[in-house]
Amino acid sequence: MLCRVVLPAAVCYNMGMFTAQFMLPGRLALSALAVGLVVAVALAATSPMLPMTWDEGDSLRRASQIADGRWEFTTEREGHPAGYGIVIAAGWRLADAWLPPLTAARFGPMLLFACAAGALCYRLAKDHSLTAGLAGAAALVLLPRMFAHAHVAAGDGPLTACWVLAWAAFAPARQGWKAAALWGALMGATLSMKATGWLAPLPFILWTAVYRDRPALRALGVGLPVALAVFFLMNPPLWQQPIAGWATFFELNLGRAGSNLNIPTQFLGRMYNLNHPLPWYNTLVWTAVTVPAGLLGLAAVGLAAVARTPANSAAGVLVLLNGLVLLVVRALPGVPVHDGVRLFLPAFAFLAAMVGIGTHELLSWAVRRRPNPRRPRALAAAGLLVLYAASSVNLWLYAPQWLSYYNVLIGGLPGAAAAGMEPTYWWDALDADALDWLHAHTAEADKIRFAAPSTDNLAWMTQWGVLRRGWHESHPGRYRWYVIQHRPSAWQPHDRWLLLHAVPAYRKTLLGVPLLSVYEYADFERSAASSAVHP
Repeated sequence: MLCRVVLPAAVCYNMGMFTAQFMLPGRLALSALAVGLVVAVALAATSPMLPMTWDEGDSLRRASQIADGRWEFTTEREGHPAGYGIVIAAGWRLADAWLPPLTAARFGPMLLFACAAGALCYRLAKDHSLTAGLAGAAALVLLPRMFAHAHVAAGDGPLTACWVLAWAAFAPARQGWKAAALWGALMGATLSMKATGWLAPLPFILWTAVYRDRPALRALGVGLPVALAVFFLMNPPLWQQPIAGWATFFELNLGRAGSNLNIPTQFLGRMYNLNHPLPWYNTLVWTAVTVPAGLLGLAAVGLAAVARTPANSAAGVLVLLNGLVLLVVRALPGVPVHDGVRLFLPAFAFLAAMVGIGTHELLSWAVRRRPNPRRPRALAAAGLLVLYAASSVNLWLYAPQWLSYYNVLIGGLPGAAAAGMEPTYWWDALDADALDWLHAHTAEADKIRFAAPSTDNLAWMTQWGVLRRGWHESHPGRYRWYVIQHRPSAWQPHDRWLLLHAVPAYRKTLLGVPLLSVYEYADFERSAASSAVHP
Protein backbone atom coordinates (compact mmCIF):
# COMPACT_ATOMS: atom_id res chain seq x y z
CA MET A 1 0.00 0.00 0.00
CA LEU A 2 2.83 2.40 0.78
CA CYS A 3 4.12 1.93 -2.75
CA ARG A 4 0.75 2.98 -4.19
CA VAL A 5 0.75 6.13 -2.08
CA VAL A 6 4.35 7.28 -2.41
CA LEU A 7 5.23 6.41 -5.98
CA PRO A 8 2.37 8.33 -7.64
CA ALA A 9 3.84 11.34 -5.88
CA ALA A 10 6.71 11.01 -8.32
CA VAL A 11 4.27 11.77 -11.13
CA CYS A 12 3.07 14.90 -9.31
CA TYR A 13 6.67 15.89 -8.82
CA ASN A 14 7.28 15.60 -12.57
CA MET A 15 4.22 17.77 -13.28
CA GLY A 16 5.63 20.41 -11.00
CA MET A 17 8.91 20.17 -12.86
CA PHE A 18 7.47 21.85 -15.93
CA THR A 19 5.55 24.58 -14.10
CA ALA A 20 8.57 25.42 -11.94
CA GLN A 21 10.50 26.62 -14.99
CA PHE A 22 8.54 29.86 -14.76
CA MET A 23 9.83 30.56 -11.25
CA LEU A 24 12.04 33.58 -10.68
CA PRO A 25 15.83 32.94 -10.80
CA GLY A 26 16.18 34.08 -7.19
CA ARG A 27 14.30 30.99 -6.12
CA LEU A 28 16.88 28.64 -7.57
CA ALA A 29 18.45 27.66 -4.24
CA LEU A 30 15.01 27.14 -2.72
CA SER A 31 14.06 24.90 -5.64
CA ALA A 32 17.17 22.78 -5.15
CA LEU A 33 16.43 22.54 -1.43
CA ALA A 34 12.87 21.44 -2.20
CA VAL A 35 14.20 18.77 -4.57
CA GLY A 36 16.49 17.42 -1.87
CA LEU A 37 13.63 17.35 0.63
CA VAL A 38 11.29 15.52 -1.77
CA VAL A 39 13.96 12.92 -2.54
CA ALA A 40 14.78 12.43 1.16
CA VAL A 41 11.12 11.86 2.02
CA ALA A 42 10.62 9.50 -0.93
CA LEU A 43 13.65 7.40 0.05
CA ALA A 44 12.75 7.25 3.73
CA ALA A 45 9.12 6.38 2.97
CA THR A 46 10.01 3.54 0.58
CA SER A 47 12.96 2.15 2.54
CA PRO A 48 10.82 -0.29 4.60
CA MET A 49 9.63 -1.83 1.34
CA LEU A 50 13.13 -2.68 0.10
CA PRO A 51 14.47 -5.81 1.86
CA MET A 52 18.03 -5.94 3.14
CA THR A 53 20.26 -6.37 0.10
CA TRP A 54 23.51 -8.21 -0.42
CA ASP A 55 26.48 -6.55 1.36
CA GLU A 56 24.33 -4.39 3.63
CA GLY A 57 24.79 -6.72 6.59
CA ASP A 58 28.55 -6.64 6.19
CA SER A 59 28.54 -2.84 5.82
CA LEU A 60 26.43 -2.42 8.96
CA ARG A 61 28.66 -4.73 10.95
CA ARG A 62 31.73 -2.71 9.97
CA ALA A 63 29.99 0.61 10.65
CA SER A 64 28.76 -0.57 14.05
CA GLN A 65 32.37 -1.23 15.10
CA ILE A 66 33.54 2.33 14.46
CA ALA A 67 32.25 3.63 17.80
CA ASP A 68 34.48 1.04 19.49
CA GLY A 69 37.54 2.17 17.54
CA ARG A 70 37.53 -0.87 15.23
CA TRP A 71 38.16 0.12 11.60
CA GLU A 72 37.77 -2.87 9.27
CA PHE A 73 38.58 -0.70 6.27
CA THR A 74 41.36 0.59 4.01
CA THR A 75 44.14 -1.86 4.92
CA GLU A 76 42.01 -4.91 5.79
CA ARG A 77 40.11 -7.49 3.74
CA GLU A 78 39.41 -6.06 0.24
CA GLY A 79 40.62 -2.58 1.20
CA HIS A 80 37.34 -0.64 1.06
CA PRO A 81 37.93 2.94 2.29
CA ALA A 82 36.19 4.00 5.50
CA GLY A 83 34.08 6.89 4.18
CA TYR A 84 30.87 4.97 3.56
CA GLY A 85 31.16 3.37 7.01
CA ILE A 86 31.39 6.82 8.57
CA VAL A 87 28.30 7.95 6.64
CA ILE A 88 26.35 4.87 7.76
CA ALA A 89 27.47 5.14 11.39
CA ALA A 90 26.67 8.87 11.63
CA GLY A 91 23.21 8.54 10.09
CA TRP A 92 22.44 5.44 12.13
CA ARG A 93 23.24 7.25 15.36
CA LEU A 94 21.00 10.17 14.41
CA ALA A 95 17.99 8.11 13.32
CA ASP A 96 18.13 5.01 15.50
CA ALA A 97 15.62 6.31 18.04
CA TRP A 98 12.87 7.30 15.62
CA LEU A 99 13.07 5.14 12.48
CA PRO A 100 12.67 1.39 11.90
CA PRO A 101 16.02 -0.43 12.31
CA LEU A 102 16.95 -0.95 8.66
CA THR A 103 15.75 2.50 7.60
CA ALA A 104 17.73 4.05 10.47
CA ALA A 105 20.83 2.20 9.29
CA ARG A 106 20.24 3.54 5.78
CA PHE A 107 19.53 7.10 6.92
CA GLY A 108 23.03 8.48 6.30
CA PRO A 109 23.36 7.20 2.70
CA MET A 110 19.79 8.26 1.88
CA LEU A 111 20.28 11.77 3.26
CA LEU A 112 23.58 12.17 1.40
CA PHE A 113 21.92 11.04 -1.83
CA ALA A 114 19.09 13.54 -1.32
CA CYS A 115 21.68 16.30 -0.94
CA ALA A 116 23.28 15.17 -4.18
CA ALA A 117 19.92 15.30 -5.98
CA GLY A 118 19.45 18.91 -4.85
CA ALA A 119 23.01 19.77 -5.90
CA LEU A 120 22.48 18.19 -9.32
CA CYS A 121 19.35 20.30 -9.77
CA TYR A 122 21.19 23.46 -8.73
CA ARG A 123 24.21 22.92 -10.98
CA LEU A 124 22.16 22.07 -14.07
CA ALA A 125 19.96 25.09 -13.42
CA LYS A 126 23.00 27.37 -13.17
CA ASP A 127 24.57 25.97 -16.34
CA HIS A 128 21.43 25.51 -18.45
CA SER A 129 17.99 26.24 -16.96
CA LEU A 130 15.76 25.39 -14.04
CA THR A 131 13.96 23.01 -16.41
CA ALA A 132 17.22 21.13 -16.92
CA GLY A 133 17.83 20.99 -13.17
CA LEU A 134 14.42 19.69 -12.24
CA ALA A 135 14.33 17.25 -15.15
CA GLY A 136 17.76 15.87 -14.25
CA ALA A 137 16.80 15.43 -10.59
CA ALA A 138 13.56 13.69 -11.60
CA ALA A 139 15.48 11.35 -13.89
CA LEU A 140 17.87 10.53 -11.06
CA VAL A 141 14.94 9.26 -8.98
CA LEU A 142 13.17 7.55 -11.87
CA LEU A 143 16.06 5.24 -12.75
CA PRO A 144 14.79 2.14 -10.89
CA ARG A 145 18.20 0.67 -10.14
CA MET A 146 19.56 4.03 -9.04
CA PHE A 147 16.49 4.53 -6.85
CA ALA A 148 17.17 1.18 -5.16
CA HIS A 149 20.90 1.75 -4.64
CA ALA A 150 20.15 5.19 -3.21
CA HIS A 151 18.57 3.41 -0.23
CA VAL A 152 21.25 0.82 0.35
CA ALA A 153 23.65 1.09 3.29
CA ALA A 154 26.79 0.25 1.32
CA GLY A 155 29.48 2.11 -0.57
CA ASP A 156 28.00 2.75 -4.00
CA GLY A 157 25.18 5.16 -3.15
CA PRO A 158 27.48 7.40 -1.03
CA LEU A 159 30.17 7.21 -3.74
CA THR A 160 27.66 8.37 -6.35
CA ALA A 161 26.37 11.14 -4.10
CA CYS A 162 29.84 12.50 -3.26
CA TRP A 163 30.92 12.36 -6.92
CA VAL A 164 27.85 14.37 -7.93
CA LEU A 165 28.48 16.88 -5.12
CA ALA A 166 32.09 17.31 -6.27
CA TRP A 167 30.95 17.91 -9.85
CA ALA A 168 28.32 20.41 -8.70
CA ALA A 169 30.96 22.33 -6.71
CA PHE A 170 33.44 22.60 -9.59
CA ALA A 171 32.98 26.16 -10.87
CA PRO A 172 36.49 27.67 -10.95
CA ALA A 173 35.63 30.52 -13.33
CA ARG A 174 33.01 31.90 -10.95
CA GLN A 175 34.71 31.40 -7.58
CA GLY A 176 38.12 31.50 -5.90
CA TRP A 177 40.34 29.36 -3.74
CA LYS A 178 37.68 28.74 -1.08
CA ALA A 179 35.49 27.08 -3.70
CA ALA A 180 38.50 25.09 -4.90
CA ALA A 181 39.13 23.90 -1.33
CA LEU A 182 35.45 22.91 -1.04
CA TRP A 183 35.72 20.96 -4.28
CA GLY A 184 38.84 19.29 -2.93
CA ALA A 185 37.08 18.32 0.30
CA LEU A 186 34.18 16.79 -1.64
CA MET A 187 36.61 15.01 -3.94
CA GLY A 188 38.41 13.67 -0.87
CA ALA A 189 35.10 12.32 0.39
CA THR A 190 34.57 10.71 -3.02
CA LEU A 191 37.97 9.01 -2.81
CA SER A 192 36.99 7.77 0.66
CA MET A 193 33.74 6.09 -0.32
CA LYS A 194 35.12 3.37 -2.59
CA ALA A 195 38.27 2.61 -4.55
CA THR A 196 36.54 3.48 -7.84
CA GLY A 197 36.24 7.01 -6.46
CA TRP A 198 39.94 7.42 -7.25
CA LEU A 199 38.91 7.71 -10.89
CA ALA A 200 36.75 10.75 -10.13
CA PRO A 201 39.51 13.39 -10.57
CA LEU A 202 40.25 12.21 -14.13
CA PRO A 203 37.29 13.94 -15.85
CA PHE A 204 38.15 17.25 -14.22
CA ILE A 205 41.84 16.96 -15.17
CA LEU A 206 40.97 16.01 -18.75
CA TRP A 207 38.38 18.80 -19.05
CA THR A 208 40.90 21.36 -17.79
CA ALA A 209 43.47 20.17 -20.34
CA VAL A 210 41.01 20.15 -23.26
CA TYR A 211 39.68 23.64 -22.58
CA ARG A 212 43.02 25.03 -21.34
CA ASP A 213 41.12 26.59 -18.48
CA ARG A 214 43.55 28.44 -16.20
CA PRO A 215 41.09 29.02 -13.33
CA ALA A 216 40.32 25.28 -13.41
CA LEU A 217 44.04 24.50 -13.34
CA ARG A 218 44.44 26.69 -10.27
CA ALA A 219 41.41 24.99 -8.69
CA LEU A 220 42.98 21.59 -9.29
CA GLY A 221 46.23 22.82 -7.80
CA VAL A 222 44.39 23.73 -4.60
CA GLY A 223 41.76 21.00 -4.59
CA LEU A 224 43.76 17.86 -5.27
CA PRO A 225 46.10 18.22 -2.26
CA VAL A 226 43.03 18.97 -0.13
CA ALA A 227 41.40 15.79 -1.48
CA LEU A 228 44.38 13.66 -0.48
CA ALA A 229 44.43 15.25 2.97
CA VAL A 230 40.72 14.58 3.45
CA PHE A 231 41.17 10.96 2.36
CA PHE A 232 43.93 10.55 4.93
CA LEU A 233 41.77 12.09 7.67
CA MET A 234 38.76 9.91 6.82
CA ASN A 235 40.78 6.68 6.94
CA PRO A 236 42.19 6.18 10.46
CA PRO A 237 43.93 2.87 9.52
CA LEU A 238 46.43 5.05 7.62
CA TRP A 239 47.31 7.14 10.65
CA GLN A 240 49.52 4.51 12.26
CA GLN A 241 51.23 3.53 8.99
CA PRO A 242 51.05 6.49 6.60
CA ILE A 243 53.38 4.96 4.00
CA ALA A 244 52.85 1.21 4.29
CA GLY A 245 49.12 1.78 4.73
CA TRP A 246 48.77 3.56 1.40
CA ALA A 247 50.72 0.77 -0.31
CA THR A 248 48.49 -1.86 1.28
CA PHE A 249 45.35 0.03 0.26
CA PHE A 250 46.34 0.13 -3.42
CA GLU A 251 47.63 -3.45 -3.38
CA LEU A 252 44.34 -4.77 -1.98
CA ASN A 253 42.23 -2.83 -4.48
CA LEU A 254 44.34 -3.55 -7.56
CA GLY A 255 45.14 -7.20 -6.84
CA ARG A 256 41.70 -8.82 -6.87
CA ALA A 257 42.57 -11.66 -9.28
CA GLY A 258 44.57 -13.52 -6.66
CA SER A 259 41.99 -13.10 -3.92
CA ASN A 260 38.78 -14.88 -3.03
CA LEU A 261 36.83 -11.96 -4.52
CA ASN A 262 36.79 -13.36 -8.03
CA ILE A 263 33.00 -13.34 -8.12
CA PRO A 264 31.30 -14.64 -11.29
CA THR A 265 28.34 -13.13 -13.07
CA GLN A 266 26.04 -14.22 -15.88
CA PHE A 267 25.81 -11.88 -18.86
CA LEU A 268 23.81 -12.71 -22.00
CA GLY A 269 23.79 -16.40 -21.20
CA ARG A 270 27.49 -16.87 -20.38
CA MET A 271 29.45 -16.86 -17.12
CA TYR A 272 32.31 -14.42 -16.64
CA ASN A 273 34.88 -13.67 -13.94
CA LEU A 274 38.31 -12.05 -13.65
CA ASN A 275 39.87 -14.92 -15.58
CA HIS A 276 37.22 -14.65 -18.30
CA PRO A 277 36.49 -10.90 -18.53
CA LEU A 278 33.23 -9.46 -19.71
CA PRO A 279 33.16 -8.32 -23.36
CA TRP A 280 34.19 -4.69 -23.85
CA TYR A 281 30.66 -3.65 -24.73
CA ASN A 282 29.14 -4.83 -21.44
CA THR A 283 28.71 -1.32 -20.02
CA LEU A 284 26.92 -0.18 -23.15
CA VAL A 285 24.54 -3.16 -22.98
CA TRP A 286 23.90 -2.68 -19.25
CA THR A 287 23.11 1.00 -19.83
CA ALA A 288 20.91 0.28 -22.83
CA VAL A 289 18.76 -2.29 -21.02
CA THR A 290 18.51 -0.91 -17.45
CA VAL A 291 17.55 2.72 -18.13
CA PRO A 292 13.91 3.49 -19.00
CA ALA A 293 13.80 3.85 -22.76
CA GLY A 294 12.24 7.32 -22.74
CA LEU A 295 14.92 8.69 -20.43
CA LEU A 296 17.56 7.00 -22.57
CA GLY A 297 16.18 8.89 -25.56
CA LEU A 298 16.31 12.21 -23.72
CA ALA A 299 19.91 11.49 -22.70
CA ALA A 300 20.71 10.87 -26.37
CA VAL A 301 19.21 14.29 -27.23
CA GLY A 302 21.39 15.92 -24.59
CA LEU A 303 24.46 14.03 -25.80
CA ALA A 304 23.81 15.11 -29.40
CA ALA A 305 23.47 18.74 -28.33
CA VAL A 306 26.75 18.63 -26.43
CA ALA A 307 28.60 16.78 -29.22
CA ARG A 308 27.32 19.19 -31.88
CA THR A 309 29.02 22.23 -30.36
CA PRO A 310 31.57 21.04 -27.77
CA ALA A 311 33.42 24.37 -27.84
CA ASN A 312 30.25 26.12 -26.65
CA SER A 313 29.10 23.31 -24.36
CA ALA A 314 31.88 23.14 -21.80
CA ALA A 315 29.45 22.42 -18.96
CA GLY A 316 27.86 19.59 -20.92
CA VAL A 317 31.26 18.14 -21.84
CA LEU A 318 32.16 17.99 -18.15
CA VAL A 319 28.96 16.02 -17.50
CA LEU A 320 29.82 13.71 -20.39
CA LEU A 321 33.38 13.07 -19.19
CA ASN A 322 32.17 12.26 -15.67
CA GLY A 323 29.66 9.83 -17.10
CA LEU A 324 32.14 8.09 -19.39
CA VAL A 325 35.05 7.36 -17.09
CA LEU A 326 33.56 4.36 -15.28
CA LEU A 327 31.88 3.07 -18.46
CA VAL A 328 35.30 2.91 -20.10
CA VAL A 329 37.15 1.45 -17.11
CA ARG A 330 34.53 -1.25 -16.50
CA ALA A 331 34.95 -2.27 -20.16
CA LEU A 332 38.67 -3.02 -19.66
CA PRO A 333 39.84 -6.61 -19.04
CA GLY A 334 40.92 -7.44 -15.51
CA VAL A 335 38.34 -5.34 -13.66
CA PRO A 336 35.74 -7.02 -11.38
CA VAL A 337 32.77 -8.26 -13.38
CA HIS A 338 30.15 -8.81 -10.68
CA ASP A 339 27.22 -6.75 -9.31
CA GLY A 340 25.73 -5.60 -12.61
CA VAL A 341 25.52 -1.81 -12.84
CA ARG A 342 26.55 -1.22 -9.23
CA LEU A 343 30.27 -0.97 -9.94
CA PHE A 344 29.72 1.91 -12.37
CA LEU A 345 26.68 3.42 -10.67
CA PRO A 346 27.96 7.06 -10.74
CA ALA A 347 27.76 6.95 -14.53
CA PHE A 348 23.98 6.71 -14.21
CA ALA A 349 23.85 9.90 -12.14
CA PHE A 350 25.55 11.79 -14.95
CA LEU A 351 23.28 10.09 -17.46
CA ALA A 352 20.41 11.62 -15.44
CA ALA A 353 22.14 15.00 -15.74
CA MET A 354 22.34 14.45 -19.50
CA VAL A 355 18.59 13.71 -19.46
CA GLY A 356 18.12 17.14 -17.88
CA ILE A 357 20.17 18.74 -20.66
CA GLY A 358 18.18 16.84 -23.28
CA THR A 359 14.89 18.01 -21.78
CA HIS A 360 16.14 21.61 -21.82
CA GLU A 361 17.25 21.26 -25.44
CA LEU A 362 13.90 19.84 -26.57
CA LEU A 363 11.93 22.65 -24.96
CA SER A 364 14.33 25.24 -26.36
CA TRP A 365 13.95 23.71 -29.82
CA ALA A 366 10.16 23.89 -29.51
CA VAL A 367 10.38 27.59 -28.68
CA ARG A 368 12.56 28.27 -31.71
CA ARG A 369 10.27 26.45 -34.14
CA ARG A 370 7.58 29.16 -34.42
CA PRO A 371 7.19 32.88 -33.84
CA ASN A 372 4.66 32.24 -31.07
CA PRO A 373 6.36 29.79 -28.69
CA ARG A 374 3.44 29.11 -26.36
CA ARG A 375 1.74 26.31 -28.28
CA PRO A 376 4.82 24.28 -29.31
CA ARG A 377 6.30 24.76 -25.85
CA ALA A 378 3.09 23.52 -24.24
CA LEU A 379 2.96 20.53 -26.58
CA ALA A 380 6.60 19.67 -25.90
CA ALA A 381 6.06 20.02 -22.15
CA ALA A 382 2.98 17.79 -22.31
CA GLY A 383 4.88 15.15 -24.28
CA LEU A 384 7.76 15.23 -21.81
CA LEU A 385 5.33 14.99 -18.91
CA VAL A 386 3.82 11.83 -20.41
CA LEU A 387 7.32 10.41 -20.86
CA TYR A 388 8.30 11.10 -17.25
CA ALA A 389 4.98 9.77 -15.98
CA ALA A 390 5.52 6.57 -17.97
CA SER A 391 8.95 6.24 -16.39
CA SER A 392 7.33 6.64 -12.97
CA VAL A 393 5.23 3.55 -13.70
CA ASN A 394 8.39 1.44 -13.64
CA LEU A 395 8.88 2.22 -9.95
CA TRP A 396 5.38 1.03 -9.18
CA LEU A 397 5.55 -2.01 -11.45
CA TYR A 398 8.84 -3.40 -10.12
CA ALA A 399 8.50 -2.38 -6.46
CA PRO A 400 10.23 -3.38 -4.29
CA GLN A 401 12.50 -5.38 -6.61
CA TRP A 402 13.81 -2.30 -8.43
CA LEU A 403 17.19 -4.02 -8.74
CA SER A 404 15.59 -6.51 -11.15
CA TYR A 405 14.51 -3.76 -13.55
CA TYR A 406 15.07 -4.11 -17.30
CA ASN A 407 13.53 -1.84 -19.93
CA VAL A 408 11.35 -2.49 -22.96
CA LEU A 409 14.34 -2.61 -25.32
CA ILE A 410 15.16 -6.09 -24.00
CA GLY A 411 11.54 -7.01 -23.27
CA GLY A 412 11.53 -6.09 -19.59
CA LEU A 413 12.50 -8.65 -16.97
CA PRO A 414 11.00 -11.60 -18.95
CA GLY A 415 13.03 -10.66 -22.03
CA ALA A 416 16.19 -10.17 -20.00
CA ALA A 417 15.83 -13.57 -18.34
CA ALA A 418 15.28 -15.19 -21.74
CA ALA A 419 18.39 -13.43 -23.04
CA GLY A 420 20.49 -14.91 -20.25
CA MET A 421 20.67 -11.98 -17.82
CA GLU A 422 20.36 -12.70 -14.09
CA PRO A 423 16.78 -12.05 -12.96
CA THR A 424 17.86 -11.19 -9.42
CA TYR A 425 21.12 -10.84 -7.54
CA TRP A 426 20.74 -9.12 -4.18
CA TRP A 427 18.38 -11.32 -2.08
CA ASP A 428 15.84 -8.49 -2.33
CA ALA A 429 13.24 -11.09 -3.34
CA LEU A 430 13.28 -12.19 0.31
CA ASP A 431 10.68 -9.52 0.97
CA ALA A 432 7.75 -9.28 3.36
CA ASP A 433 5.59 -11.65 1.28
CA ALA A 434 8.27 -14.35 1.15
CA LEU A 435 9.04 -14.03 4.86
CA ASP A 436 5.35 -14.16 5.77
CA TRP A 437 5.02 -17.45 3.88
CA LEU A 438 8.12 -18.90 5.52
CA HIS A 439 6.98 -17.92 9.01
CA ALA A 440 3.49 -19.28 8.42
CA HIS A 441 4.76 -22.63 7.11
CA THR A 442 7.72 -23.22 9.43
CA ALA A 443 7.17 -24.44 12.98
CA GLU A 444 9.00 -22.48 15.65
CA ALA A 445 11.08 -25.56 16.44
CA ASP A 446 12.21 -25.87 12.80
CA LYS A 447 14.65 -23.80 10.79
CA ILE A 448 15.35 -22.66 7.23
CA ARG A 449 18.42 -23.16 5.06
CA PHE A 450 19.37 -20.50 2.51
CA ALA A 451 21.48 -21.08 -0.59
CA ALA A 452 24.60 -18.85 -0.70
CA PRO A 453 23.27 -16.32 1.80
CA SER A 454 24.87 -13.32 3.45
CA THR A 455 25.13 -14.57 7.03
CA ASP A 456 25.58 -10.98 8.21
CA ASN A 457 22.24 -10.09 6.66
CA LEU A 458 20.51 -13.04 8.28
CA ALA A 459 22.03 -12.18 11.65
CA TRP A 460 20.77 -8.57 11.50
CA MET A 461 17.33 -9.72 10.33
CA THR A 462 17.17 -12.14 13.27
CA GLN A 463 18.27 -9.43 15.72
CA TRP A 464 15.57 -7.07 14.43
CA GLY A 465 12.83 -9.73 14.45
CA VAL A 466 12.42 -9.63 10.67
CA LEU A 467 13.47 -13.29 10.39
CA ARG A 468 11.83 -15.25 13.19
CA ARG A 469 13.09 -18.75 12.52
CA GLY A 470 16.52 -20.36 12.92
CA TRP A 471 18.84 -20.69 9.94
CA HIS A 472 22.37 -21.41 11.16
CA GLU A 473 23.77 -24.93 11.64
CA SER A 474 24.23 -24.18 15.34
CA HIS A 475 20.56 -23.22 15.77
CA PRO A 476 18.37 -25.93 17.31
CA GLY A 477 15.79 -27.84 15.29
CA ARG A 478 15.69 -29.56 11.96
CA TYR A 479 15.73 -27.88 8.58
CA ARG A 480 12.28 -27.57 7.02
CA TRP A 481 12.94 -25.58 3.85
CA TYR A 482 15.72 -24.77 1.39
CA VAL A 483 15.54 -21.28 -0.18
CA ILE A 484 17.20 -20.41 -3.51
CA GLN A 485 17.36 -17.02 -5.16
CA HIS A 486 17.35 -17.08 -8.97
CA ARG A 487 20.89 -15.80 -9.40
CA PRO A 488 22.49 -18.33 -11.78
CA SER A 489 26.06 -17.21 -10.99
CA ALA A 490 25.58 -18.37 -7.38
CA TRP A 491 24.01 -21.76 -8.15
CA GLN A 492 25.76 -24.98 -7.16
CA PRO A 493 25.12 -28.32 -8.92
CA HIS A 494 22.51 -29.33 -6.34
CA ASP A 495 20.69 -26.03 -6.85
CA ARG A 496 20.46 -26.65 -10.59
CA TRP A 497 19.25 -30.20 -9.93
CA LEU A 498 16.49 -28.87 -7.68
CA LEU A 499 15.39 -26.31 -10.24
CA LEU A 500 15.20 -28.99 -12.92
CA HIS A 501 13.67 -31.90 -10.99
CA ALA A 502 11.73 -30.65 -7.95
CA VAL A 503 8.56 -28.61 -7.54
CA PRO A 504 8.87 -25.63 -5.19
CA ALA A 505 6.46 -25.24 -2.32
CA TYR A 506 6.58 -21.47 -2.78
CA ARG A 507 7.88 -19.22 -5.53
CA LYS A 508 8.30 -15.44 -5.60
CA THR A 509 7.84 -14.09 -9.12
CA LEU A 510 7.93 -10.70 -10.81
CA LEU A 511 6.21 -10.27 -14.18
CA GLY A 512 6.07 -14.07 -14.35
CA VAL A 513 9.82 -14.52 -13.81
CA PRO A 514 10.91 -16.54 -10.74
CA LEU A 515 13.11 -14.61 -8.32
CA LEU A 516 13.09 -16.92 -5.28
CA SER A 517 12.02 -20.55 -4.75
CA VAL A 518 11.42 -22.52 -1.55
CA TYR A 519 11.87 -26.30 -1.63
CA GLU A 520 11.21 -29.05 0.87
CA TYR A 521 14.42 -29.85 2.68
CA ALA A 522 13.96 -33.51 1.76
CA ASP A 523 14.17 -32.44 -1.91
CA PHE A 524 17.41 -30.61 -1.12
CA GLU A 525 18.86 -33.75 0.45
CA ARG A 526 17.89 -35.74 -2.66
CA SER A 527 19.45 -33.07 -4.87
CA ALA A 528 22.70 -33.13 -2.90
CA ALA A 529 22.93 -36.89 -3.21
CA SER A 530 22.05 -36.91 -6.90
CA SER A 531 24.39 -34.08 -7.87
CA ALA A 532 27.23 -35.79 -6.00
CA VAL A 533 26.73 -38.89 -8.15
CA HIS A 534 25.94 -37.00 -11.39
CA PRO A 535 27.65 -33.59 -11.12
